[in-house]
Amino acid sequence: MSTARFRTSDGVELVVSVEGGTTLLGAAEAAGYHLPALCRQGFCGICRAQVSEGRVSLAAYDARALPQADVDTGGVLLCRGTPEADVVIDLPYERSRVLSGAIPVRQVVLEALDRWPGDIVRIVVRAVEDPEWGTSIQFDAGQFAQLTPPDGDKSRAYSYASVANWDGTAEFYIKLREGGYFSEYLRDRAVIGDPLTLRGPQGTFGLHENGLRPRWFVCGGTGLAPIMSMLRRMAEWGDPQEALLILGVNRTSEVYATYALAELRATMPRLRPLVTVVEPDRTWDGPVGTAVDQMIIELDARPQEGEPPDIYLCGPPGFLDAARASAAARGVGADQVYEERILGS
Repeated sequence: MSTARFRTSDGVELVVSVEGGTTLLGAAEAAGYHLPALCRQGFCGICRAQVSEGRVSLAAYDARALPQADVDTGGVLLCRGTPEADVVIDLPYERSRVLSGAIPVRQVVLEALDRWPGDIVRIVVRAVEDPEWGTSIQFDAGQFAQLTPPDGDKSRAYSYASVANWDGTAEFYIKLREGGYFSEYLRDRAVIGDPLTLRGPQGTFGLHENGLRPRWFVCGGTGLAPIMSMLRRMAEWGDPQEALLILGVNRTSEVYATYALAELRATMPRLRPLVTVVEPDRTWDGPVGTAVDQMIIELDARPQEGEPPDIYLCGPPGFLDAARASAAARGVGADQVYEERILGS
C-alpha cells in the first residue's frame, strides 16, 4: 500500500491510497475522484500529469500520447502509471475539473446535420429533458463529450463547438474518417431525430485567466471546435483580451466554417481570424502554409517589448510539438501554452 497525493493547479491536494498493482487513475476513482481520462489504454493522452516526487512505473502506451521527452522530465499517463512508493502527482488543471461523482450521461436527439468542405460534418444535438439536469447542457468551453449512435455499443469523443446553455443544444464538428465508427453512422445512417447518448462533459482544455494578456488560438482541421467554443464564451462574457485565431487546412477546397467565423468576428471586435492553406489553388488570396508557419510569422512580427501571448493549441501530436518548440524559441513560456491533442477516432 502506498499513498498518492494529487495536487491540482489551484493548490488543492487530493490524497488517496494505492493498492499494489493499481494504477494512479484507478486508485483515484476508487477514492471517489474522477480525473479526466478517456481511452484508459495509454492511447489518447487525456490523463497526462507530472510526477514531482517519487517514482512511477509505466505500462505499455502509445508514444504519441506521451513523448519520450515528457517521460524524461517526469511526465506520466495516470491510466498506465503504478507508483513504486509514495508519490506526489501534479495535475495540469484546477480542482473544478475533477468530478467527485459519475460523469453525466444524457439522452439527446440529433437536430441538425450539415456537410461542410473537407469531409467535415457539423451536427447539433438537443437534450431530452432529464429529472436532474432539465434540458440544460452544461460544460466549460474547451471540454469534450463522448457520443454513442442509436443502438451503438461504442462511443467516440468530440469537442463541443458551442457554449453551455439552458436551451439544451450542443454543436460538434466531426471529421468523417474512412472506417470510423461514428463517421460511418453519420455518413450512411444518420437521420434527423435519431436518439444519441452523450457522456460528458470531460477534459481539461479551456481558458485560463491571466489578466489582459493576448490570447492566440492555433489549430488545424476540426481542432477548431474547442477553439470556437472558447471564443464564443469570450464573446458571450465580453472578455476584453485581444484574440488571434489561426486555422490551418491543407487545400482551398477544405476551408470551412467561414460563416460561423464571420458571425463570431461581428461580435468580437478584438478578434483577428486568419485561415491559412498549405496547398492553395489560384483562387486563394490568403495566407499560405501551415497554422504553425503562420503562428511563427505572427510571433516574429509582434512588438518585442510587448508581453508574449497565451497560446491555445489543438491538433495532432506533430503539430503540437512543432508549435510548442516554435513558441518557446520566440520567448513564449511553457506555462503560457495550453494544448489538446487529437489522435483520431
